[in-house]
Amino acid sequence: MPEPDAQGAADLLCTGDAPDPSESVSSQPTRMTFALVHLSGPRRGHTQYFDQPHLLLGSDPRADLAFSADGDFPVAPLQAELYQSECRVRLRNLEPASRTLVNDRPVDDVALTDRDLIQLGPKGPTLRFRIRSAEYTRCKKLREMLADARDVAGQGRFDRRAAVGVFMRQLAYELRQNAPLWTQLAVLGLLVVLIGVVAGFVYYTYTIQQAHQRQIDVLLKELQQSRLSETELIKRTNEERRRLAETLAAHEAETNRLLALLEEQRQKGAPQQEIQALAQRLKILETERTRAEVLIRQYGPSVCFLYIAYGFVRKGSPEPPSVLMEYTGTGFLADSTGLVVTNRHITEPWTMDPRATADMIKAGLEPKLVALRAYFPGRSEPSDVSLVRLSDRGDVAIGRLSPIPEGIAPIPIRRPPPQGTPGEAVVVLGYPAGIEGVLARIEDRQAVALLKGADHSLQKLVQEVANQAAIRPLATQGHISDVVPNRIIYDAQTTSGGSGSPVFNSHGEIIAVHSAIMTRFGAIGFGVPVDVVIELLPPHS
Repeated sequence: MPEPDAQGAADLLCTGDAPDPSESVSSQPTRMTFALVHLSGPRRGHTQYFDQPHLLLGSDPRADLAFSADGDFPVAPLQAELYQSECRVRLRNLEPASRTLVNDRPVDDVALTDRDLIQLGPKGPTLRFRIRSAEYTRCKKLREMLADARDVAGQGRFDRRAAVGVFMRQLAYELRQNAPLWTQLAVLGLLVVLIGVVAGFVYYTYTIQQAHQRQIDVLLKELQQSRLSETELIKRTNEERRRLAETLAAHEAETNRLLALLEEQRQKGAPQQEIQALAQRLKILETERTRAEVLIRQYGPSVCFLYIAYGFVRKGSPEPPSVLMEYTGTGFLADSTGLVVTNRHITEPWTMDPRATADMIKAGLEPKLVALRAYFPGRSEPSDVSLVRLSDRGDVAIGRLSPIPEGIAPIPIRRPPPQGTPGEAVVVLGYPAGIEGVLARIEDRQAVALLKGADHSLQKLVQEVANQAAIRPLATQGHISDVVPNRIIYDAQTTSGGSGSPVFNSHGEIIAVHSAIMTRFGAIGFGVPVDVVIELLPPHS
């Protein structure tokens, strides 16, 4: 039997007159059948059915439906009444000081329709009015149960998760109290299927996420452990200080040995040819030392110390990486518009270990560059470096400085570019050994103080070193061993922190950008020929 609409249901109750307001309870010849769904208040979630011609609502003991006079949802003693008149169910407000609201509007006397929202006073409980025919009082439709459960959850001040819980509990109550048996069985079967599907999906998602998380935790732990501790930095700084001292001592010892040998040969009356050969070797040593000093004075201010930080994040995530990997490198100003030259692997440091990157990508992560900053000698404020161009032919990248440091001249690059010659002397101007190499040239006590003040942060350490005006490049010297396509090989000592350093020939011209070393063969260095750089620079540079 189809359910009648609100007006049709009202027509079933179509006799009788309005009761006298002065009477608390009136006897009417016709019975009314309607329901009140409690959306808030002490009875929140309950549905009550009434089969009587008159219903008095309030906190007075005489009320047919009694509420509390105080608490979170106070109701006046005689708040309102429901009665039948002219085939309609009507509501009359009985408390002028605390108006009853229907659909959020205060009323005095109004005819009710199905689904009207009744609030017993501005702070009182909220009820949903439903009118039914007698044979439908226990056959509430599913859509109505869903709507009432939604309204009950919506009336409370819950967050999303709590509101879902309230909705599910209220729906279960509605099914248990107001639904026919076949509806209960059908919904129960559907819920079992849905719960099974959801549980299976949740379990599958959980196991996948746990596996990924375990893999990510292992990888992040390995990355975290690879960061240098303060003790390790001090150890490496001391090693670099010792190496520098040994290099200077070896150079001085070689010079003294040649001077002593030259004097000895002169006293013995050795042939002039041997004396001239010894003098020539001394002259070469002095020339190389002088050349390095000249290049440092002339181009040192244009060679910058680079700080790089990156990490891995979930693909598409705007969040910063939880663990940062930090590196240092070298670059140099090559254009008055702020273009700086370095290595491609400096701007994309994750390419230095493709295997680790592959593991991260497999785990659903992607690399994200967080910082690339350039510190120039004698200046405390860094410049951010944004990527402009990458070379497809060699390990070279062009970045742009922001802001462009004032008063620094770019290092000129000759066109056509000079070609390296095997046996030719070279000077590499950069920051070999990275931050340890910089600290090695600072007084020992000051270096230790800087390390302790940095609190394990390489970024903070680099900034503190810059504040002390301690950033300045180092010149290392050697000779070209070989020249092959897209690569110049030399024996000038340098390490990983020197990546991106300019390599000068015996005439003080840039012939390459230092890119890599091979320690198994006496620290052999590899440089990318400068013509690869020229391809990336504007013609006027």
